[in-house]
This record gives sequence, structure tokens and C-alpha cells, in this order.
Amino acid sequence: MGSVIFLLVMRSSKPEGPSVKSMMAARAICLACRQYSREHNGVFPPSLDTLFPTYMQDRSKLVSPLNPSEPVGYTYTPPPPERTDSPDTIALEDKFAPALLHKRIVSYANGSARILDAQ
Repeated sequence: MGSVIFLLVMRSSKPEGPSVKSMMAARAICLACRQYSREHNGVFPPSLDTLFPTYMQDRSKLVSPLNPSEPVGYTYTPPPPERTDSPDTIALEDKFAPALLHKRIVSYANGSARILDAQ
């Protein structure tokens, strides 16, 4: 029984891969955009630069784990105000995931994030 528990703990504590780290980073950036929108009448910031320093303090959070040499690893598209709670409006996408992983790493306007098959 002790061996089974040990194996389960080992599996659950394995380090996250770059794609999961990118998804988590995209979600954190999008949540900062949502915080901005709550304080600006439902309007998302015009650019990610607008988030600094009030909503985000560390610009390295914009770096994709898939390409750490690029200062900004995400494509940002501010949603229109009527779509800021939409679960299907993509606000942020990792620039490098399609070429490197054949996947899309996206964060939606509602703050959720996913890894999708590339189209």
C-alpha cells in the first residue's frame, strides 16, 4: 500500500512542461487584463504595456516559456466590451506554440485558458 501512495505522489509532483507553464502565464496575463477592465468600465487595456506597473509588476511574465529569448511571447487582442465575459473570445495566444508544438495555447476573455490542437 505504501508503494502505491508513493507512486501517486511522485506522479502528481512531476514538473510542469513548457506548454502548461505558458497556459498558466497566459491566464495570469488575461486575469490582469480583466482586473484592468473592472476598473475601466468593462474595457480591456489597449495593449499589454498598459498593465505595468499597476496590474502587473514583472515584465518577464510576458515571456513565453516556449521561447525565453523573446521579450513578449503572446499575441494580445483586446475583446470588445460586450465580449469581455465570453468563454469563446480569445484575448491572448502564445506566439510560438503553433510552430513548436502544433498546438494553440490561448486565454479567453473570461479568464480561462486552454491548450488546443492547431487548426
